[in-house]
Amino acid sequence: MNHVLLSAVHLGMLGVSGLGLAGLALATDRHGAHLLGHQPTTGQRRCAQVVGWLLLATALAWSVATLGAGIGVTLWLGWLGLAAWCLIFALPQWPWQPVEPQRTARRAAEKNIPAAPVPLRDTRVRRWCAGFALCATLVAFTALLWQEQIHDQSQRRVLQGKVGPWSFTLEEADQKPPELVAMDIPMKTFHLRFCEACDPEIRQVTLKVNRPRNTGSTGMAFMGQRWERKVEIPLPDTLRAESELWLTVVGKDASVYQSAWRMDHVSPSTVQWFEQQRKSHAIP
Repeated sequence: MNHVLLSAVHLGMLGVSGLGLAGLALATDRHGAHLLGHQPTTGQRRCAQVVGWLLLATALAWSVATLGAGIGVTLWLGWLGLAAWCLIFALPQWPWQPVEPQRTARRAAEKNIPAAPVPLRDTRVRRWCAGFALCATLVAFTALLWQEQIHDQSQRRVLQGKVGPWSFTLEEADQKPPELVAMDIPMKTFHLRFCEACDPEIRQVTLKVNRPRNTGSTGMAFMGQRWERKVEIPLPDTLRAESELWLTVVGKDASVYQSAWRMDHVSPSTVQWFEQQRKSHAIP
């Protein structure tokens, strides 16, 4: 997924979350009258409540399906907070809000003390400052997120080609060093995408470092379909720059195709990490 599409997903999450919060606000007595200009009926409040929760659930499911469980939930909470902030600042400017006497004027009338009028210019200045701060925060957050996406994608090594009759795109999940699991085994995650026309013709895809000895040892199988294909593979201690990463694809017609690349072309950071490990442990 390119950075333009990812940015559209983020803005979509912001919009859907904002509409969901607005629906929940409409379901309350106070804010419902604030938004509609009159007291909403019981049916309107229930409908707004159901729609609001459905929109929030849709935004959460969208973020998880697009960005993964951990990242998706985190970014959804961030956009949800920003949407709530926008709603808080927008409600006082809502044109159909009911007219209520100012609290200071009411207290002054009770004490027969004339209320000091608030200068209109000061009120406008404060509103403009608050609006500018909100817009600046939104622009800065979006710009930083966009820059991070571009930087992350520019650093990744993306392999594009064909294995047999099927075109594909292979990339590592991140630029971080391999993750050590039980028994200090280094693991690395990769993502794989096939073209839409190719995907229905494929039965299984596996990945491993070093050439498979036979068809029964082709490595770990990718899980998921289409954009969700990913796999976490163990990396051998003997991994070097000239080691090869082998991709094996089995079609639904039982045909088998393979392709291989040097590890320094696939993941230079992984090769560098293994070299540092060998130097620190004096391993030849």
